Amino acid sequence: MIYLIFYLILSLFSFSFALDEKKQNFSVSLGVVSTSGNSQTTTVRGNVNYTHKGETWREYLKFSALYGESKGEKNAERIEAWGRLERRFFPVFIFWDIDYYRNPFQGYKHSIGTGPGVGIYIFKNEKIYLSTSYYVYRIYNELTDKYTAPITNYIERYFLHHIEERFRIKLLENVKFKQRIIYKLTSRTNKDYFITAENSLENRITKNLSMEISYNLNYQNLPVEDNIKKLDTIFITSIKYTF
Repeated sequence: MIYLIFYLILSLFSFSFALDEKKQNFSVSLGVVSTSGNSQTTTVRGNVNYTHKGETWREYLKFSALYGESKGEKNAERIEAWGRLERRFFPVFIFWDIDYYRNPFQGYKHSIGTGPGVGIYIFKNEKIYLSTSYYVYRIYNELTDKYTAPITNYIERYFLHHIEERFRIKLLENVKFKQRIIYKLTSRTNKDYFITAENSLENRITKNLSMEISYNLNYQNLPVEDNIKKLDTIFITSIKYTF
């Protein structure tokens, strides 16, 4: 499944490589993570971001992973991969996403989603960025009870509707605040929704090096198992290098 998601992402990206003059941005970060909720540990997370910007076409790719182990037993695992192909009709943009997620401690052995969306820039200048968007994924999940894996596992398919807000403000010459909030409503059953909130403060130390502090919340109103907690939090302190 992981190979499939990356194949689809790379296929989308190759579609628009020859369409525009481009500006590329590649960054790698490594940070100390403290998690609470379904996994409670202190560990290390790696993160890779790639952006390919043209006048009208843009491509985004993100990969992050964390893993924790204590006394020989796994106590945290979270893998995320996300890709987007975007076409701009400023201030409106349309896009297609591909998303992969793994977190056995939330009951998700594998989750793959893909689908289209549309958004609008409300503010966009050198100091302030604010956008909102709506998109829908067709979801394929392989669920695993973290206490009985790999004995218990089953498949589910449904649609996942997203309403997203992205905000960024430049507080000082080298300091910026970033926020991303997503409300996700599923077609799986009544009152089944997720809320993701990501807040970070980034301080640029040099032209390429920066330090970032982040606090992320992930809430699921109806976990897939009764013994899974609704709220997970991640506090991250990381160093990022941009090429």
